Amino acid sequence: MKNSATASYKKVKLNGRDLRWNQTGVVVATGFKKPLALSIGANDSIYICDKDGHDIEKWDQCSSNGVVVAGSNTSNSGSTSILLNHPEDVTFDTNGYMYVPDTDNDRVQRFSSDSNNGTTVAGTGTAANTLTGLNKPQAVAVDSNSNIYIADEGNKRIMKWVPNATNGTIWLTDNDIDHTIDIVISPTSTNRIYTTRDDKDVIYSWTSGTASSPATFNQVNDTTKTTLNKPRGMTFDPYGNLYVADKDNDRVVMFCANSTVGIVVASNTGTTPKLDKPVAVALDSNLNLYVISESGKNVIEFGRL
Repeated sequence: MKNSATASYKKVKLNGRDLRWNQTGVVVATGFKKPLALSIGANDSIYICDKDGHDIEKWDQCSSNGVVVAGSNTSNSGSTSILLNHPEDVTFDTNGYMYVPDTDNDRVQRFSSDSNNGTTVAGTGTAANTLTGLNKPQAVAVDSNSNIYIADEGNKRIMKWVPNATNGTIWLTDNDIDHTIDIVISPTSTNRIYTTRDDKDVIYSWTSGTASSPATFNQVNDTTKTTLNKPRGMTFDPYGNLYVADKDNDRVVMFCANSTVGIVVASNTGTTPKLDKPVAVALDSNLNLYVISESGKNVIEFGRL
């Protein structure tokens, strides 16, 4: 699964140490209908959210095939506890539970590691703008206390659900929450959340309860493409650096902690496999970089050197 080529790489200096990624990627998962999001689970297994396949697939390291762990293995949608309807994200909490925004069922499902039978932890299964309901939840994040943060796209708000709650609270509401694609929590403060949306070229940084004038990130240290162009999925590394799939620039950009100017860490070099239209990013325990290519409908690994 690891890529041993070393001819081309991107290098970032961090705390006196180099972070380098091979620029010749390798396909580690393929065969999806519309992969939108991915997350790294136990033992560095890769979990991919396949929206039009109505499922979540698990790919173990060095595996040549994935296993459906949530949703239908025949690409059928549904609203029962073992089915999904156009899910759009996948993430884990610190206890190993998996969370999926079941978008067209207007709910968020939680799965234990040994079961494909989901439990509804937010939403009612019917679109609503009440504190118990959701309307097309697009993305989900979970903090270290198992509080769930949901991009409730249809209601233009971010909802917070504490463990075992029967209703949520409005963490933030704003017009710029509309069309939200991804949501991640700052590793240094649960009062700060980052979002991207499908019709803007910026990353938004929100503080709890403050809807006006969010901080934005879109500048990139590059000679030609100096701004983001349709940023999509995001992730943080253990050092607080933020990585984003810069979709229409065919690259992955990293914003170092406390910096508002990004650095390109992976790009479309023209080699095969091509990094065409990246929509999601993730890092394993060794900081190997995984990227979903929308055009290739696959997952590409860029090994850390």
